[in-house]
Amino acid sequence: MEETNIRLSQCMIVKNEEKNIEQALAWGKDIVYEQIVVDTGSTDRTVELAKKMGAKVLHFTWVGDFAAAKNYAIEQAKGNWIAFLDADESFSEKDSKKLMELLKQVDSNPQAAFIRAKMVHLNQDGSVIAVSSQDRVFRNHPDIRYRNRIHEQIYNYGNAKLKCLDAQEDLMILHVGYGMQVDRPQKGLRNAQLLKKELEQDPNNGLLLMYLGDAYDMASQTSEALECYRRVLWDTSIDTSDGLSALQSGLQILRIRSNEPVDDIKDELFKTSERLQELGGGLHPDLDYFKGVWYLKSGQLDQAAVLFENALEKLEWNQDGNVAKMTSNLEIPNRVVAAVALNRRELQKAVRFAVAALRIDRYSEDSIKILLAAFRMEWKEGKSADSYWDFLKQLYDVGNLKDMLILYKFAKELQFDKLEEKVWEVLPEEAKEQLKGNHYDK
Repeated sequence: MEETNIRLSQCMIVKNEEKNIEQALAWGKDIVYEQIVVDTGSTDRTVELAKKMGAKVLHFTWVGDFAAAKNYAIEQAKGNWIAFLDADESFSEKDSKKLMELLKQVDSNPQAAFIRAKMVHLNQDGSVIAVSSQDRVFRNHPDIRYRNRIHEQIYNYGNAKLKCLDAQEDLMILHVGYGMQVDRPQKGLRNAQLLKKELEQDPNNGLLLMYLGDAYDMASQTSEALECYRRVLWDTSIDTSDGLSALQSGLQILRIRSNEPVDDIKDELFKTSERLQELGGGLHPDLDYFKGVWYLKSGQLDQAAVLFENALEKLEWNQDGNVAKMTSNLEIPNRVVAAVALNRRELQKAVRFAVAALRIDRYSEDSIKILLAAFRMEWKEGKSADSYWDFLKQLYDVGNLKDMLILYKFAKELQFDKLEEKVWEVLPEEAKEQLKGNHYDK
């Protein structure tokens, strides 16, 4: 590690993280001053592997309080800055170097105390589920500690001079555990018990009540989850001054109920949306998205497309840090907008949104048909299909048989003969033999 005035302590609390612990420690190995792992009761090889990686391993008796465990880790840190990531989170090698450079720049300013990074939540296949923001790097300062037994947050205890630096454009934390389904019901029930204890001390806390709804939702106790969310949204005795709980509770109501039959949900869906508009959440993309889902399920494609297009536009500049639920399935709104544009012969728009859908799911047959149909309408008899073929080769691999067969299938189905011939030329002979008799013959 190069000589520097920055001493970055990497801290984490763990329990049974043998699958993640080596990667969790690897990102900081060459740049941090020390690595502190606080184990709360592992029964697997987590402790052994952490020690093997050179980390300082400490033990903390679990007392049902995540903040207490994290604060214990902070108290052991000797660095002047702390990076507190979970075992399923990491910086890339590139961003870890950026982090050190950033800390060197801000270290001389004592008011710069928190570094806000972008958090990218990844599915098991590496695809992006959602994006949020997190304050996981901060000064080792006595006024900076975690609070809350569960859904613990780093908190500034009274020092008004300490400020947060927004580095979301430069720093990205990768979170690989967001979409994992393992033990979710059990984890949800555990979280619910911890949150109930918190609520005993602060029964009108809207944020805690929202988190309790999330815990029930994780445990698949849907009716209990909805009861919590509805109280946050409609019960005037609940304190929602945090600016997050009412919006997120309303969005969770929209998400859960959007999966139910359309005739059963319309009243609550639209009342919830109106309530969120009143509370200032009208710019959040999910409001339009979930109403769009309702119109789609009820067969009203034109109305759905308008709302989906609004939602997609809002999503592009959504900067409030609230994870948009629609990010888990962006192919559908793009495809619906493309389909309606195609029906109206707005061909450039159809192509734009069909391509966006295909960048998410390149084998979506409906989206491929929309794209090729738009090309077919635009193509003039007697003209070359070279420009369309060149465009498709940016989306699909000429050397991939699956890619070429699906393009061939729909070029043929749409009677786009010139494009069909282009695909035919690159098919291997074995594929041509199997397709003979079906191939368009000039």
